[in-house]
Amino acid sequence: MPSIRTLAAPSLLLAAIAVGAPCRAEPIELAVDASRIAQRLVSVREQLTVQPGPLTLVYPKWIPGNHGPTGPVTDLSGTVFTGGGRTLPWQRDGVDMYAYHLNVPEGVTQLTVEFTKLGEPTPGDDFGIGNTSTPTQADLNFDQVVLYPAATAADAVQVRASVRMPPAWDYATALAPAGRGGATVRFEPVSLTTLVDSPMMMGAHLRRYDVTPAGEPRRHTLDIVGETEAGTDLPAARVAQFTSLVAQSGALFGARHYAHFDFLVEAHGDADNGLEHHESNDDQVPRLGMTDPDFAAESGYLLAHEFVHSWNGKYRRPAGLATANYQEPMIGDLLWVYEGLTSYYGEVLAVRAGLVTPEQFRDRLALVYAQMDHRSGRAWRPLQDTATAAQLLYTASDRWVSERRATDYYDEGRLLWLEVDAAIRARTGGRRSLDDFARAFYGPPDTGPIVRPYGFDDVVRALAAVAPGDWAAFLRTRLDALRPTPPAQGLQAAGWRVVYTAEPSSAARAAEATAHTLDLRDSLGLLLDKSGTLVDVLPDSPAGKAGLVPSMKLVAVDRRVYSADELRELLAAAVHTTAPLSLMTLDNEVYQSFDVDYHGGERYPHLERIAGTPDLLTPIAAARAR
Repeated sequence: MPSIRTLAAPSLLLAAIAVGAPCRAEPIELAVDASRIAQRLVSVREQLTVQPGPLTLVYPKWIPGNHGPTGPVTDLSGTVFTGGGRTLPWQRDGVDMYAYHLNVPEGVTQLTVEFTKLGEPTPGDDFGIGNTSTPTQADLNFDQVVLYPAATAADAVQVRASVRMPPAWDYATALAPAGRGGATVRFEPVSLTTLVDSPMMMGAHLRRYDVTPAGEPRRHTLDIVGETEAGTDLPAARVAQFTSLVAQSGALFGARHYAHFDFLVEAHGDADNGLEHHESNDDQVPRLGMTDPDFAAESGYLLAHEFVHSWNGKYRRPAGLATANYQEPMIGDLLWVYEGLTSYYGEVLAVRAGLVTPEQFRDRLALVYAQMDHRSGRAWRPLQDTATAAQLLYTASDRWVSERRATDYYDEGRLLWLEVDAAIRARTGGRRSLDDFARAFYGPPDTGPIVRPYGFDDVVRALAAVAPGDWAAFLRTRLDALRPTPPAQGLQAAGWRVVYTAEPSSAARAAEATAHTLDLRDSLGLLLDKSGTLVDVLPDSPAGKAGLVPSMKLVAVDRRVYSADELRELLAAAVHTTAPLSLMTLDNEVYQSFDVDYHGGERYPHLERIAGTPDLLTPIAAARAR
């Protein structure tokens, strides 16, 4: 079971909550009735051993992987506490809305808690039952269906869970089963840490693939739950690539910090997101996302990214994120390591495993550069602040993202760590690379799923042990500087630069198809969703100078009803004319017409070699011997 080496300072919030009657050491009995999860309703019954006196129970607030206070407490309904054969009154804390206060009467040793978890489609809540439940499948994250004693370390709370599924459904999880009767599966007792770290996928269509490399003693399984059987039917060659991913992770890190690993994948709708766990991951892909060649690069990267998190984020974790329980606030100042380095190695391991081609690897880096090229907010907001303010930016609107910046430590972090990789190679004459840092920082010896916190100085010392130099200054310069120009240093050091052409790369086409957007930020300066609504407008672009702003809906192009094809045809025709582009929008029930002076056609980023420089991307992408 995972063990967290907790921080020394207690949470001020929890220190202020009076907890006079902690629960005893007996496991919490947690019965989850998910038989109606397809209707977005989950019923919960908990039984806790208690002592008479004041008692405070809390609902998980700060959720690992979300890096913020995202626990959906407002989705709890019908909450009732009973003990000694009667209903006990309770009161929500006046400051901490996640805390429930009650008084346990004399003679009562067993407390029963019952509530219903409601679900509804909610933007940004990609792992809530409202967004993951369909008539044929669902995803259950246990942090959403449990209360536990306040001011208690999650490692110290034991839970014996059971889950009732819809009839004829199967399931996949990293939890160890204790038995099954009909639609109900029981699990062995685990710590609350392990339970929350172990999501459960279930559905009518589930396929399991063994992706354990030959000679690897730990079991690795790819579990796909789909809306249809077609969405779970992987070709043998694709299964072999995921097996290679496991092998390449071993070659990179040289150690594993789990007893087994389950790649949990739910294929439904237009989903595209992942959440990391120590012995599994929780990946949401489109309905045919695991089988559609057009999504192959994205699904390969997604699974590789979340897999890398087992080492970077779960085993080694920034001290500010290694909290003792789910009520202590998290500090995300090192997310440029946690997520940035994971984003880099997600790309690298995906290409080494054959999940993406070397050309796709380069095209995806070009797209990342182009995204940062759009970020006018880099002139006022340093990369470090995007990590520090992560809990705000995760829930911020996509509107004005170029001005505001987003969680850029993911994408700019890839380019930062590419530059670190290139710098290590340059400082050591090519004898060492970032792979040596990864093995030293995340590698041997093998362990179970434990947590080893770290700070900025630990990263600096580990880099200096691989390649001597002032890494603190190197990193702080890039993290704290205001940069009006995009971060080209890493690509240039690797021997490549970005150029723009009229032809989109396969990665650009896949990105638009995945996100259901039309991305013309490199030409007109617009990003549109599938309805034609402007998601982002670059202020200094032709569209921005003409007066268009985010949230407007494009309804007509050159007096014709808007469609993506119509707009693309207009862009192509405008190359040969001097007349401005005529666009009409609808915003707040007002129609407006705009003349946009642009004649450059479509533009998309690509990488090209810098003559006379060494090519580092090719050796970085090459598969490693185990």
